[in-house]
Amino acid sequence: MNSWLTSLLSLALLGLASCAPFQKVRPALYHEQWVSYDGKQMPWKEWPVAKGDKVKSVVIAVHGLSGASSDFWLLGERLPPKGIAVYAYDLRGQGKDPDTTMRGDILKADKWLRDLITFHRLVRERHPRAPIIWYGESLGSLIALHTAAWERKGAPDALILASPVAGLRVQLGDLERFLIRTTSFALPSIRVKLGDLAGVDESKVRVTSQTTHGTQMQKTPHHVESFTLRLLREVDAMIQQNERAADRIDIPVLVLASPHDIIATPDQVQTLFKDIDSPDKRLHWYTRSYHLLLHDVQHEKVVSDVTRWLDKQSHELRKTDRRREASE
Repeated sequence: MNSWLTSLLSLALLGLASCAPFQKVRPALYHEQWVSYDGKQMPWKEWPVAKGDKVKSVVIAVHGLSGASSDFWLLGERLPPKGIAVYAYDLRGQGKDPDTTMRGDILKADKWLRDLITFHRLVRERHPRAPIIWYGESLGSLIALHTAAWERKGAPDALILASPVAGLRVQLGDLERFLIRTTSFALPSIRVKLGDLAGVDESKVRVTSQTTHGTQMQKTPHHVESFTLRLLREVDAMIQQNERAADRIDIPVLVLASPHDIIATPDQVQTLFKDIDSPDKRLHWYTRSYHLLLHDVQHEKVVSDVTRWLDKQSHELRKTDRRREASE
């Protein structure tokens, strides 16, 4: 074929492509699946306030590594009778991702942040006037903290950080971090177990006062056995930026922590709490519990503290709204 004819055909094909209708993704909440900003579909759960009752506030819960939206069943059981609706969604790259090849992987942490912003906006459409509070647990605390720090238009009214990833109890040396980071760019899809990376036996790591990680995962269908170096690099990058993110937070913050948490040390949690720039912040310690606070021996105390704090925030936010309406 002559070169000019080839060029003409290429231009024609480009013209046809440019005329093709652009398929814009429309985020939406369906019965058990929701659609995010890029068309990704993931499971989600809802624990609504009883029909006819007023919704005083809304909690959006974000789970951690190897977690799932179902982990928040206790909040879903206890909060709606108090007028607090609970929503939770499953993180892409975790154990309920429909794309099984992506379980344990994430291309960029920004996808987690944009998912939370999108989910928040969908929930806001359902509850245009109720305060919305994010409850981030473990990895979910990182996602909630960093999203709230950098997203102003879709920011929550308040923030709860449970078992926050304020740092890593098992410290990596500069050389180890450099080697892992370098390898993560060269071979991003290589998978490792967290225990192997930290040099500990995961089956013996205590996650509640009565169970270890090994026994807990045996009964957890959404358990992810290993994670890509790419995902671990993205998580580490967020941890390294915790101070900057915390310094941008000016909304009310409640931090729930255990001194026995396998992830972060008490000093690291205290440092993160100090870095949070909000004038309205509170830190609760649960000295008989471990990482999974909602599933440990002090879960009733955790729910009681959360409920009391949510009631206070809802009351204060409603007063602010009334003053704003009066001034208008």
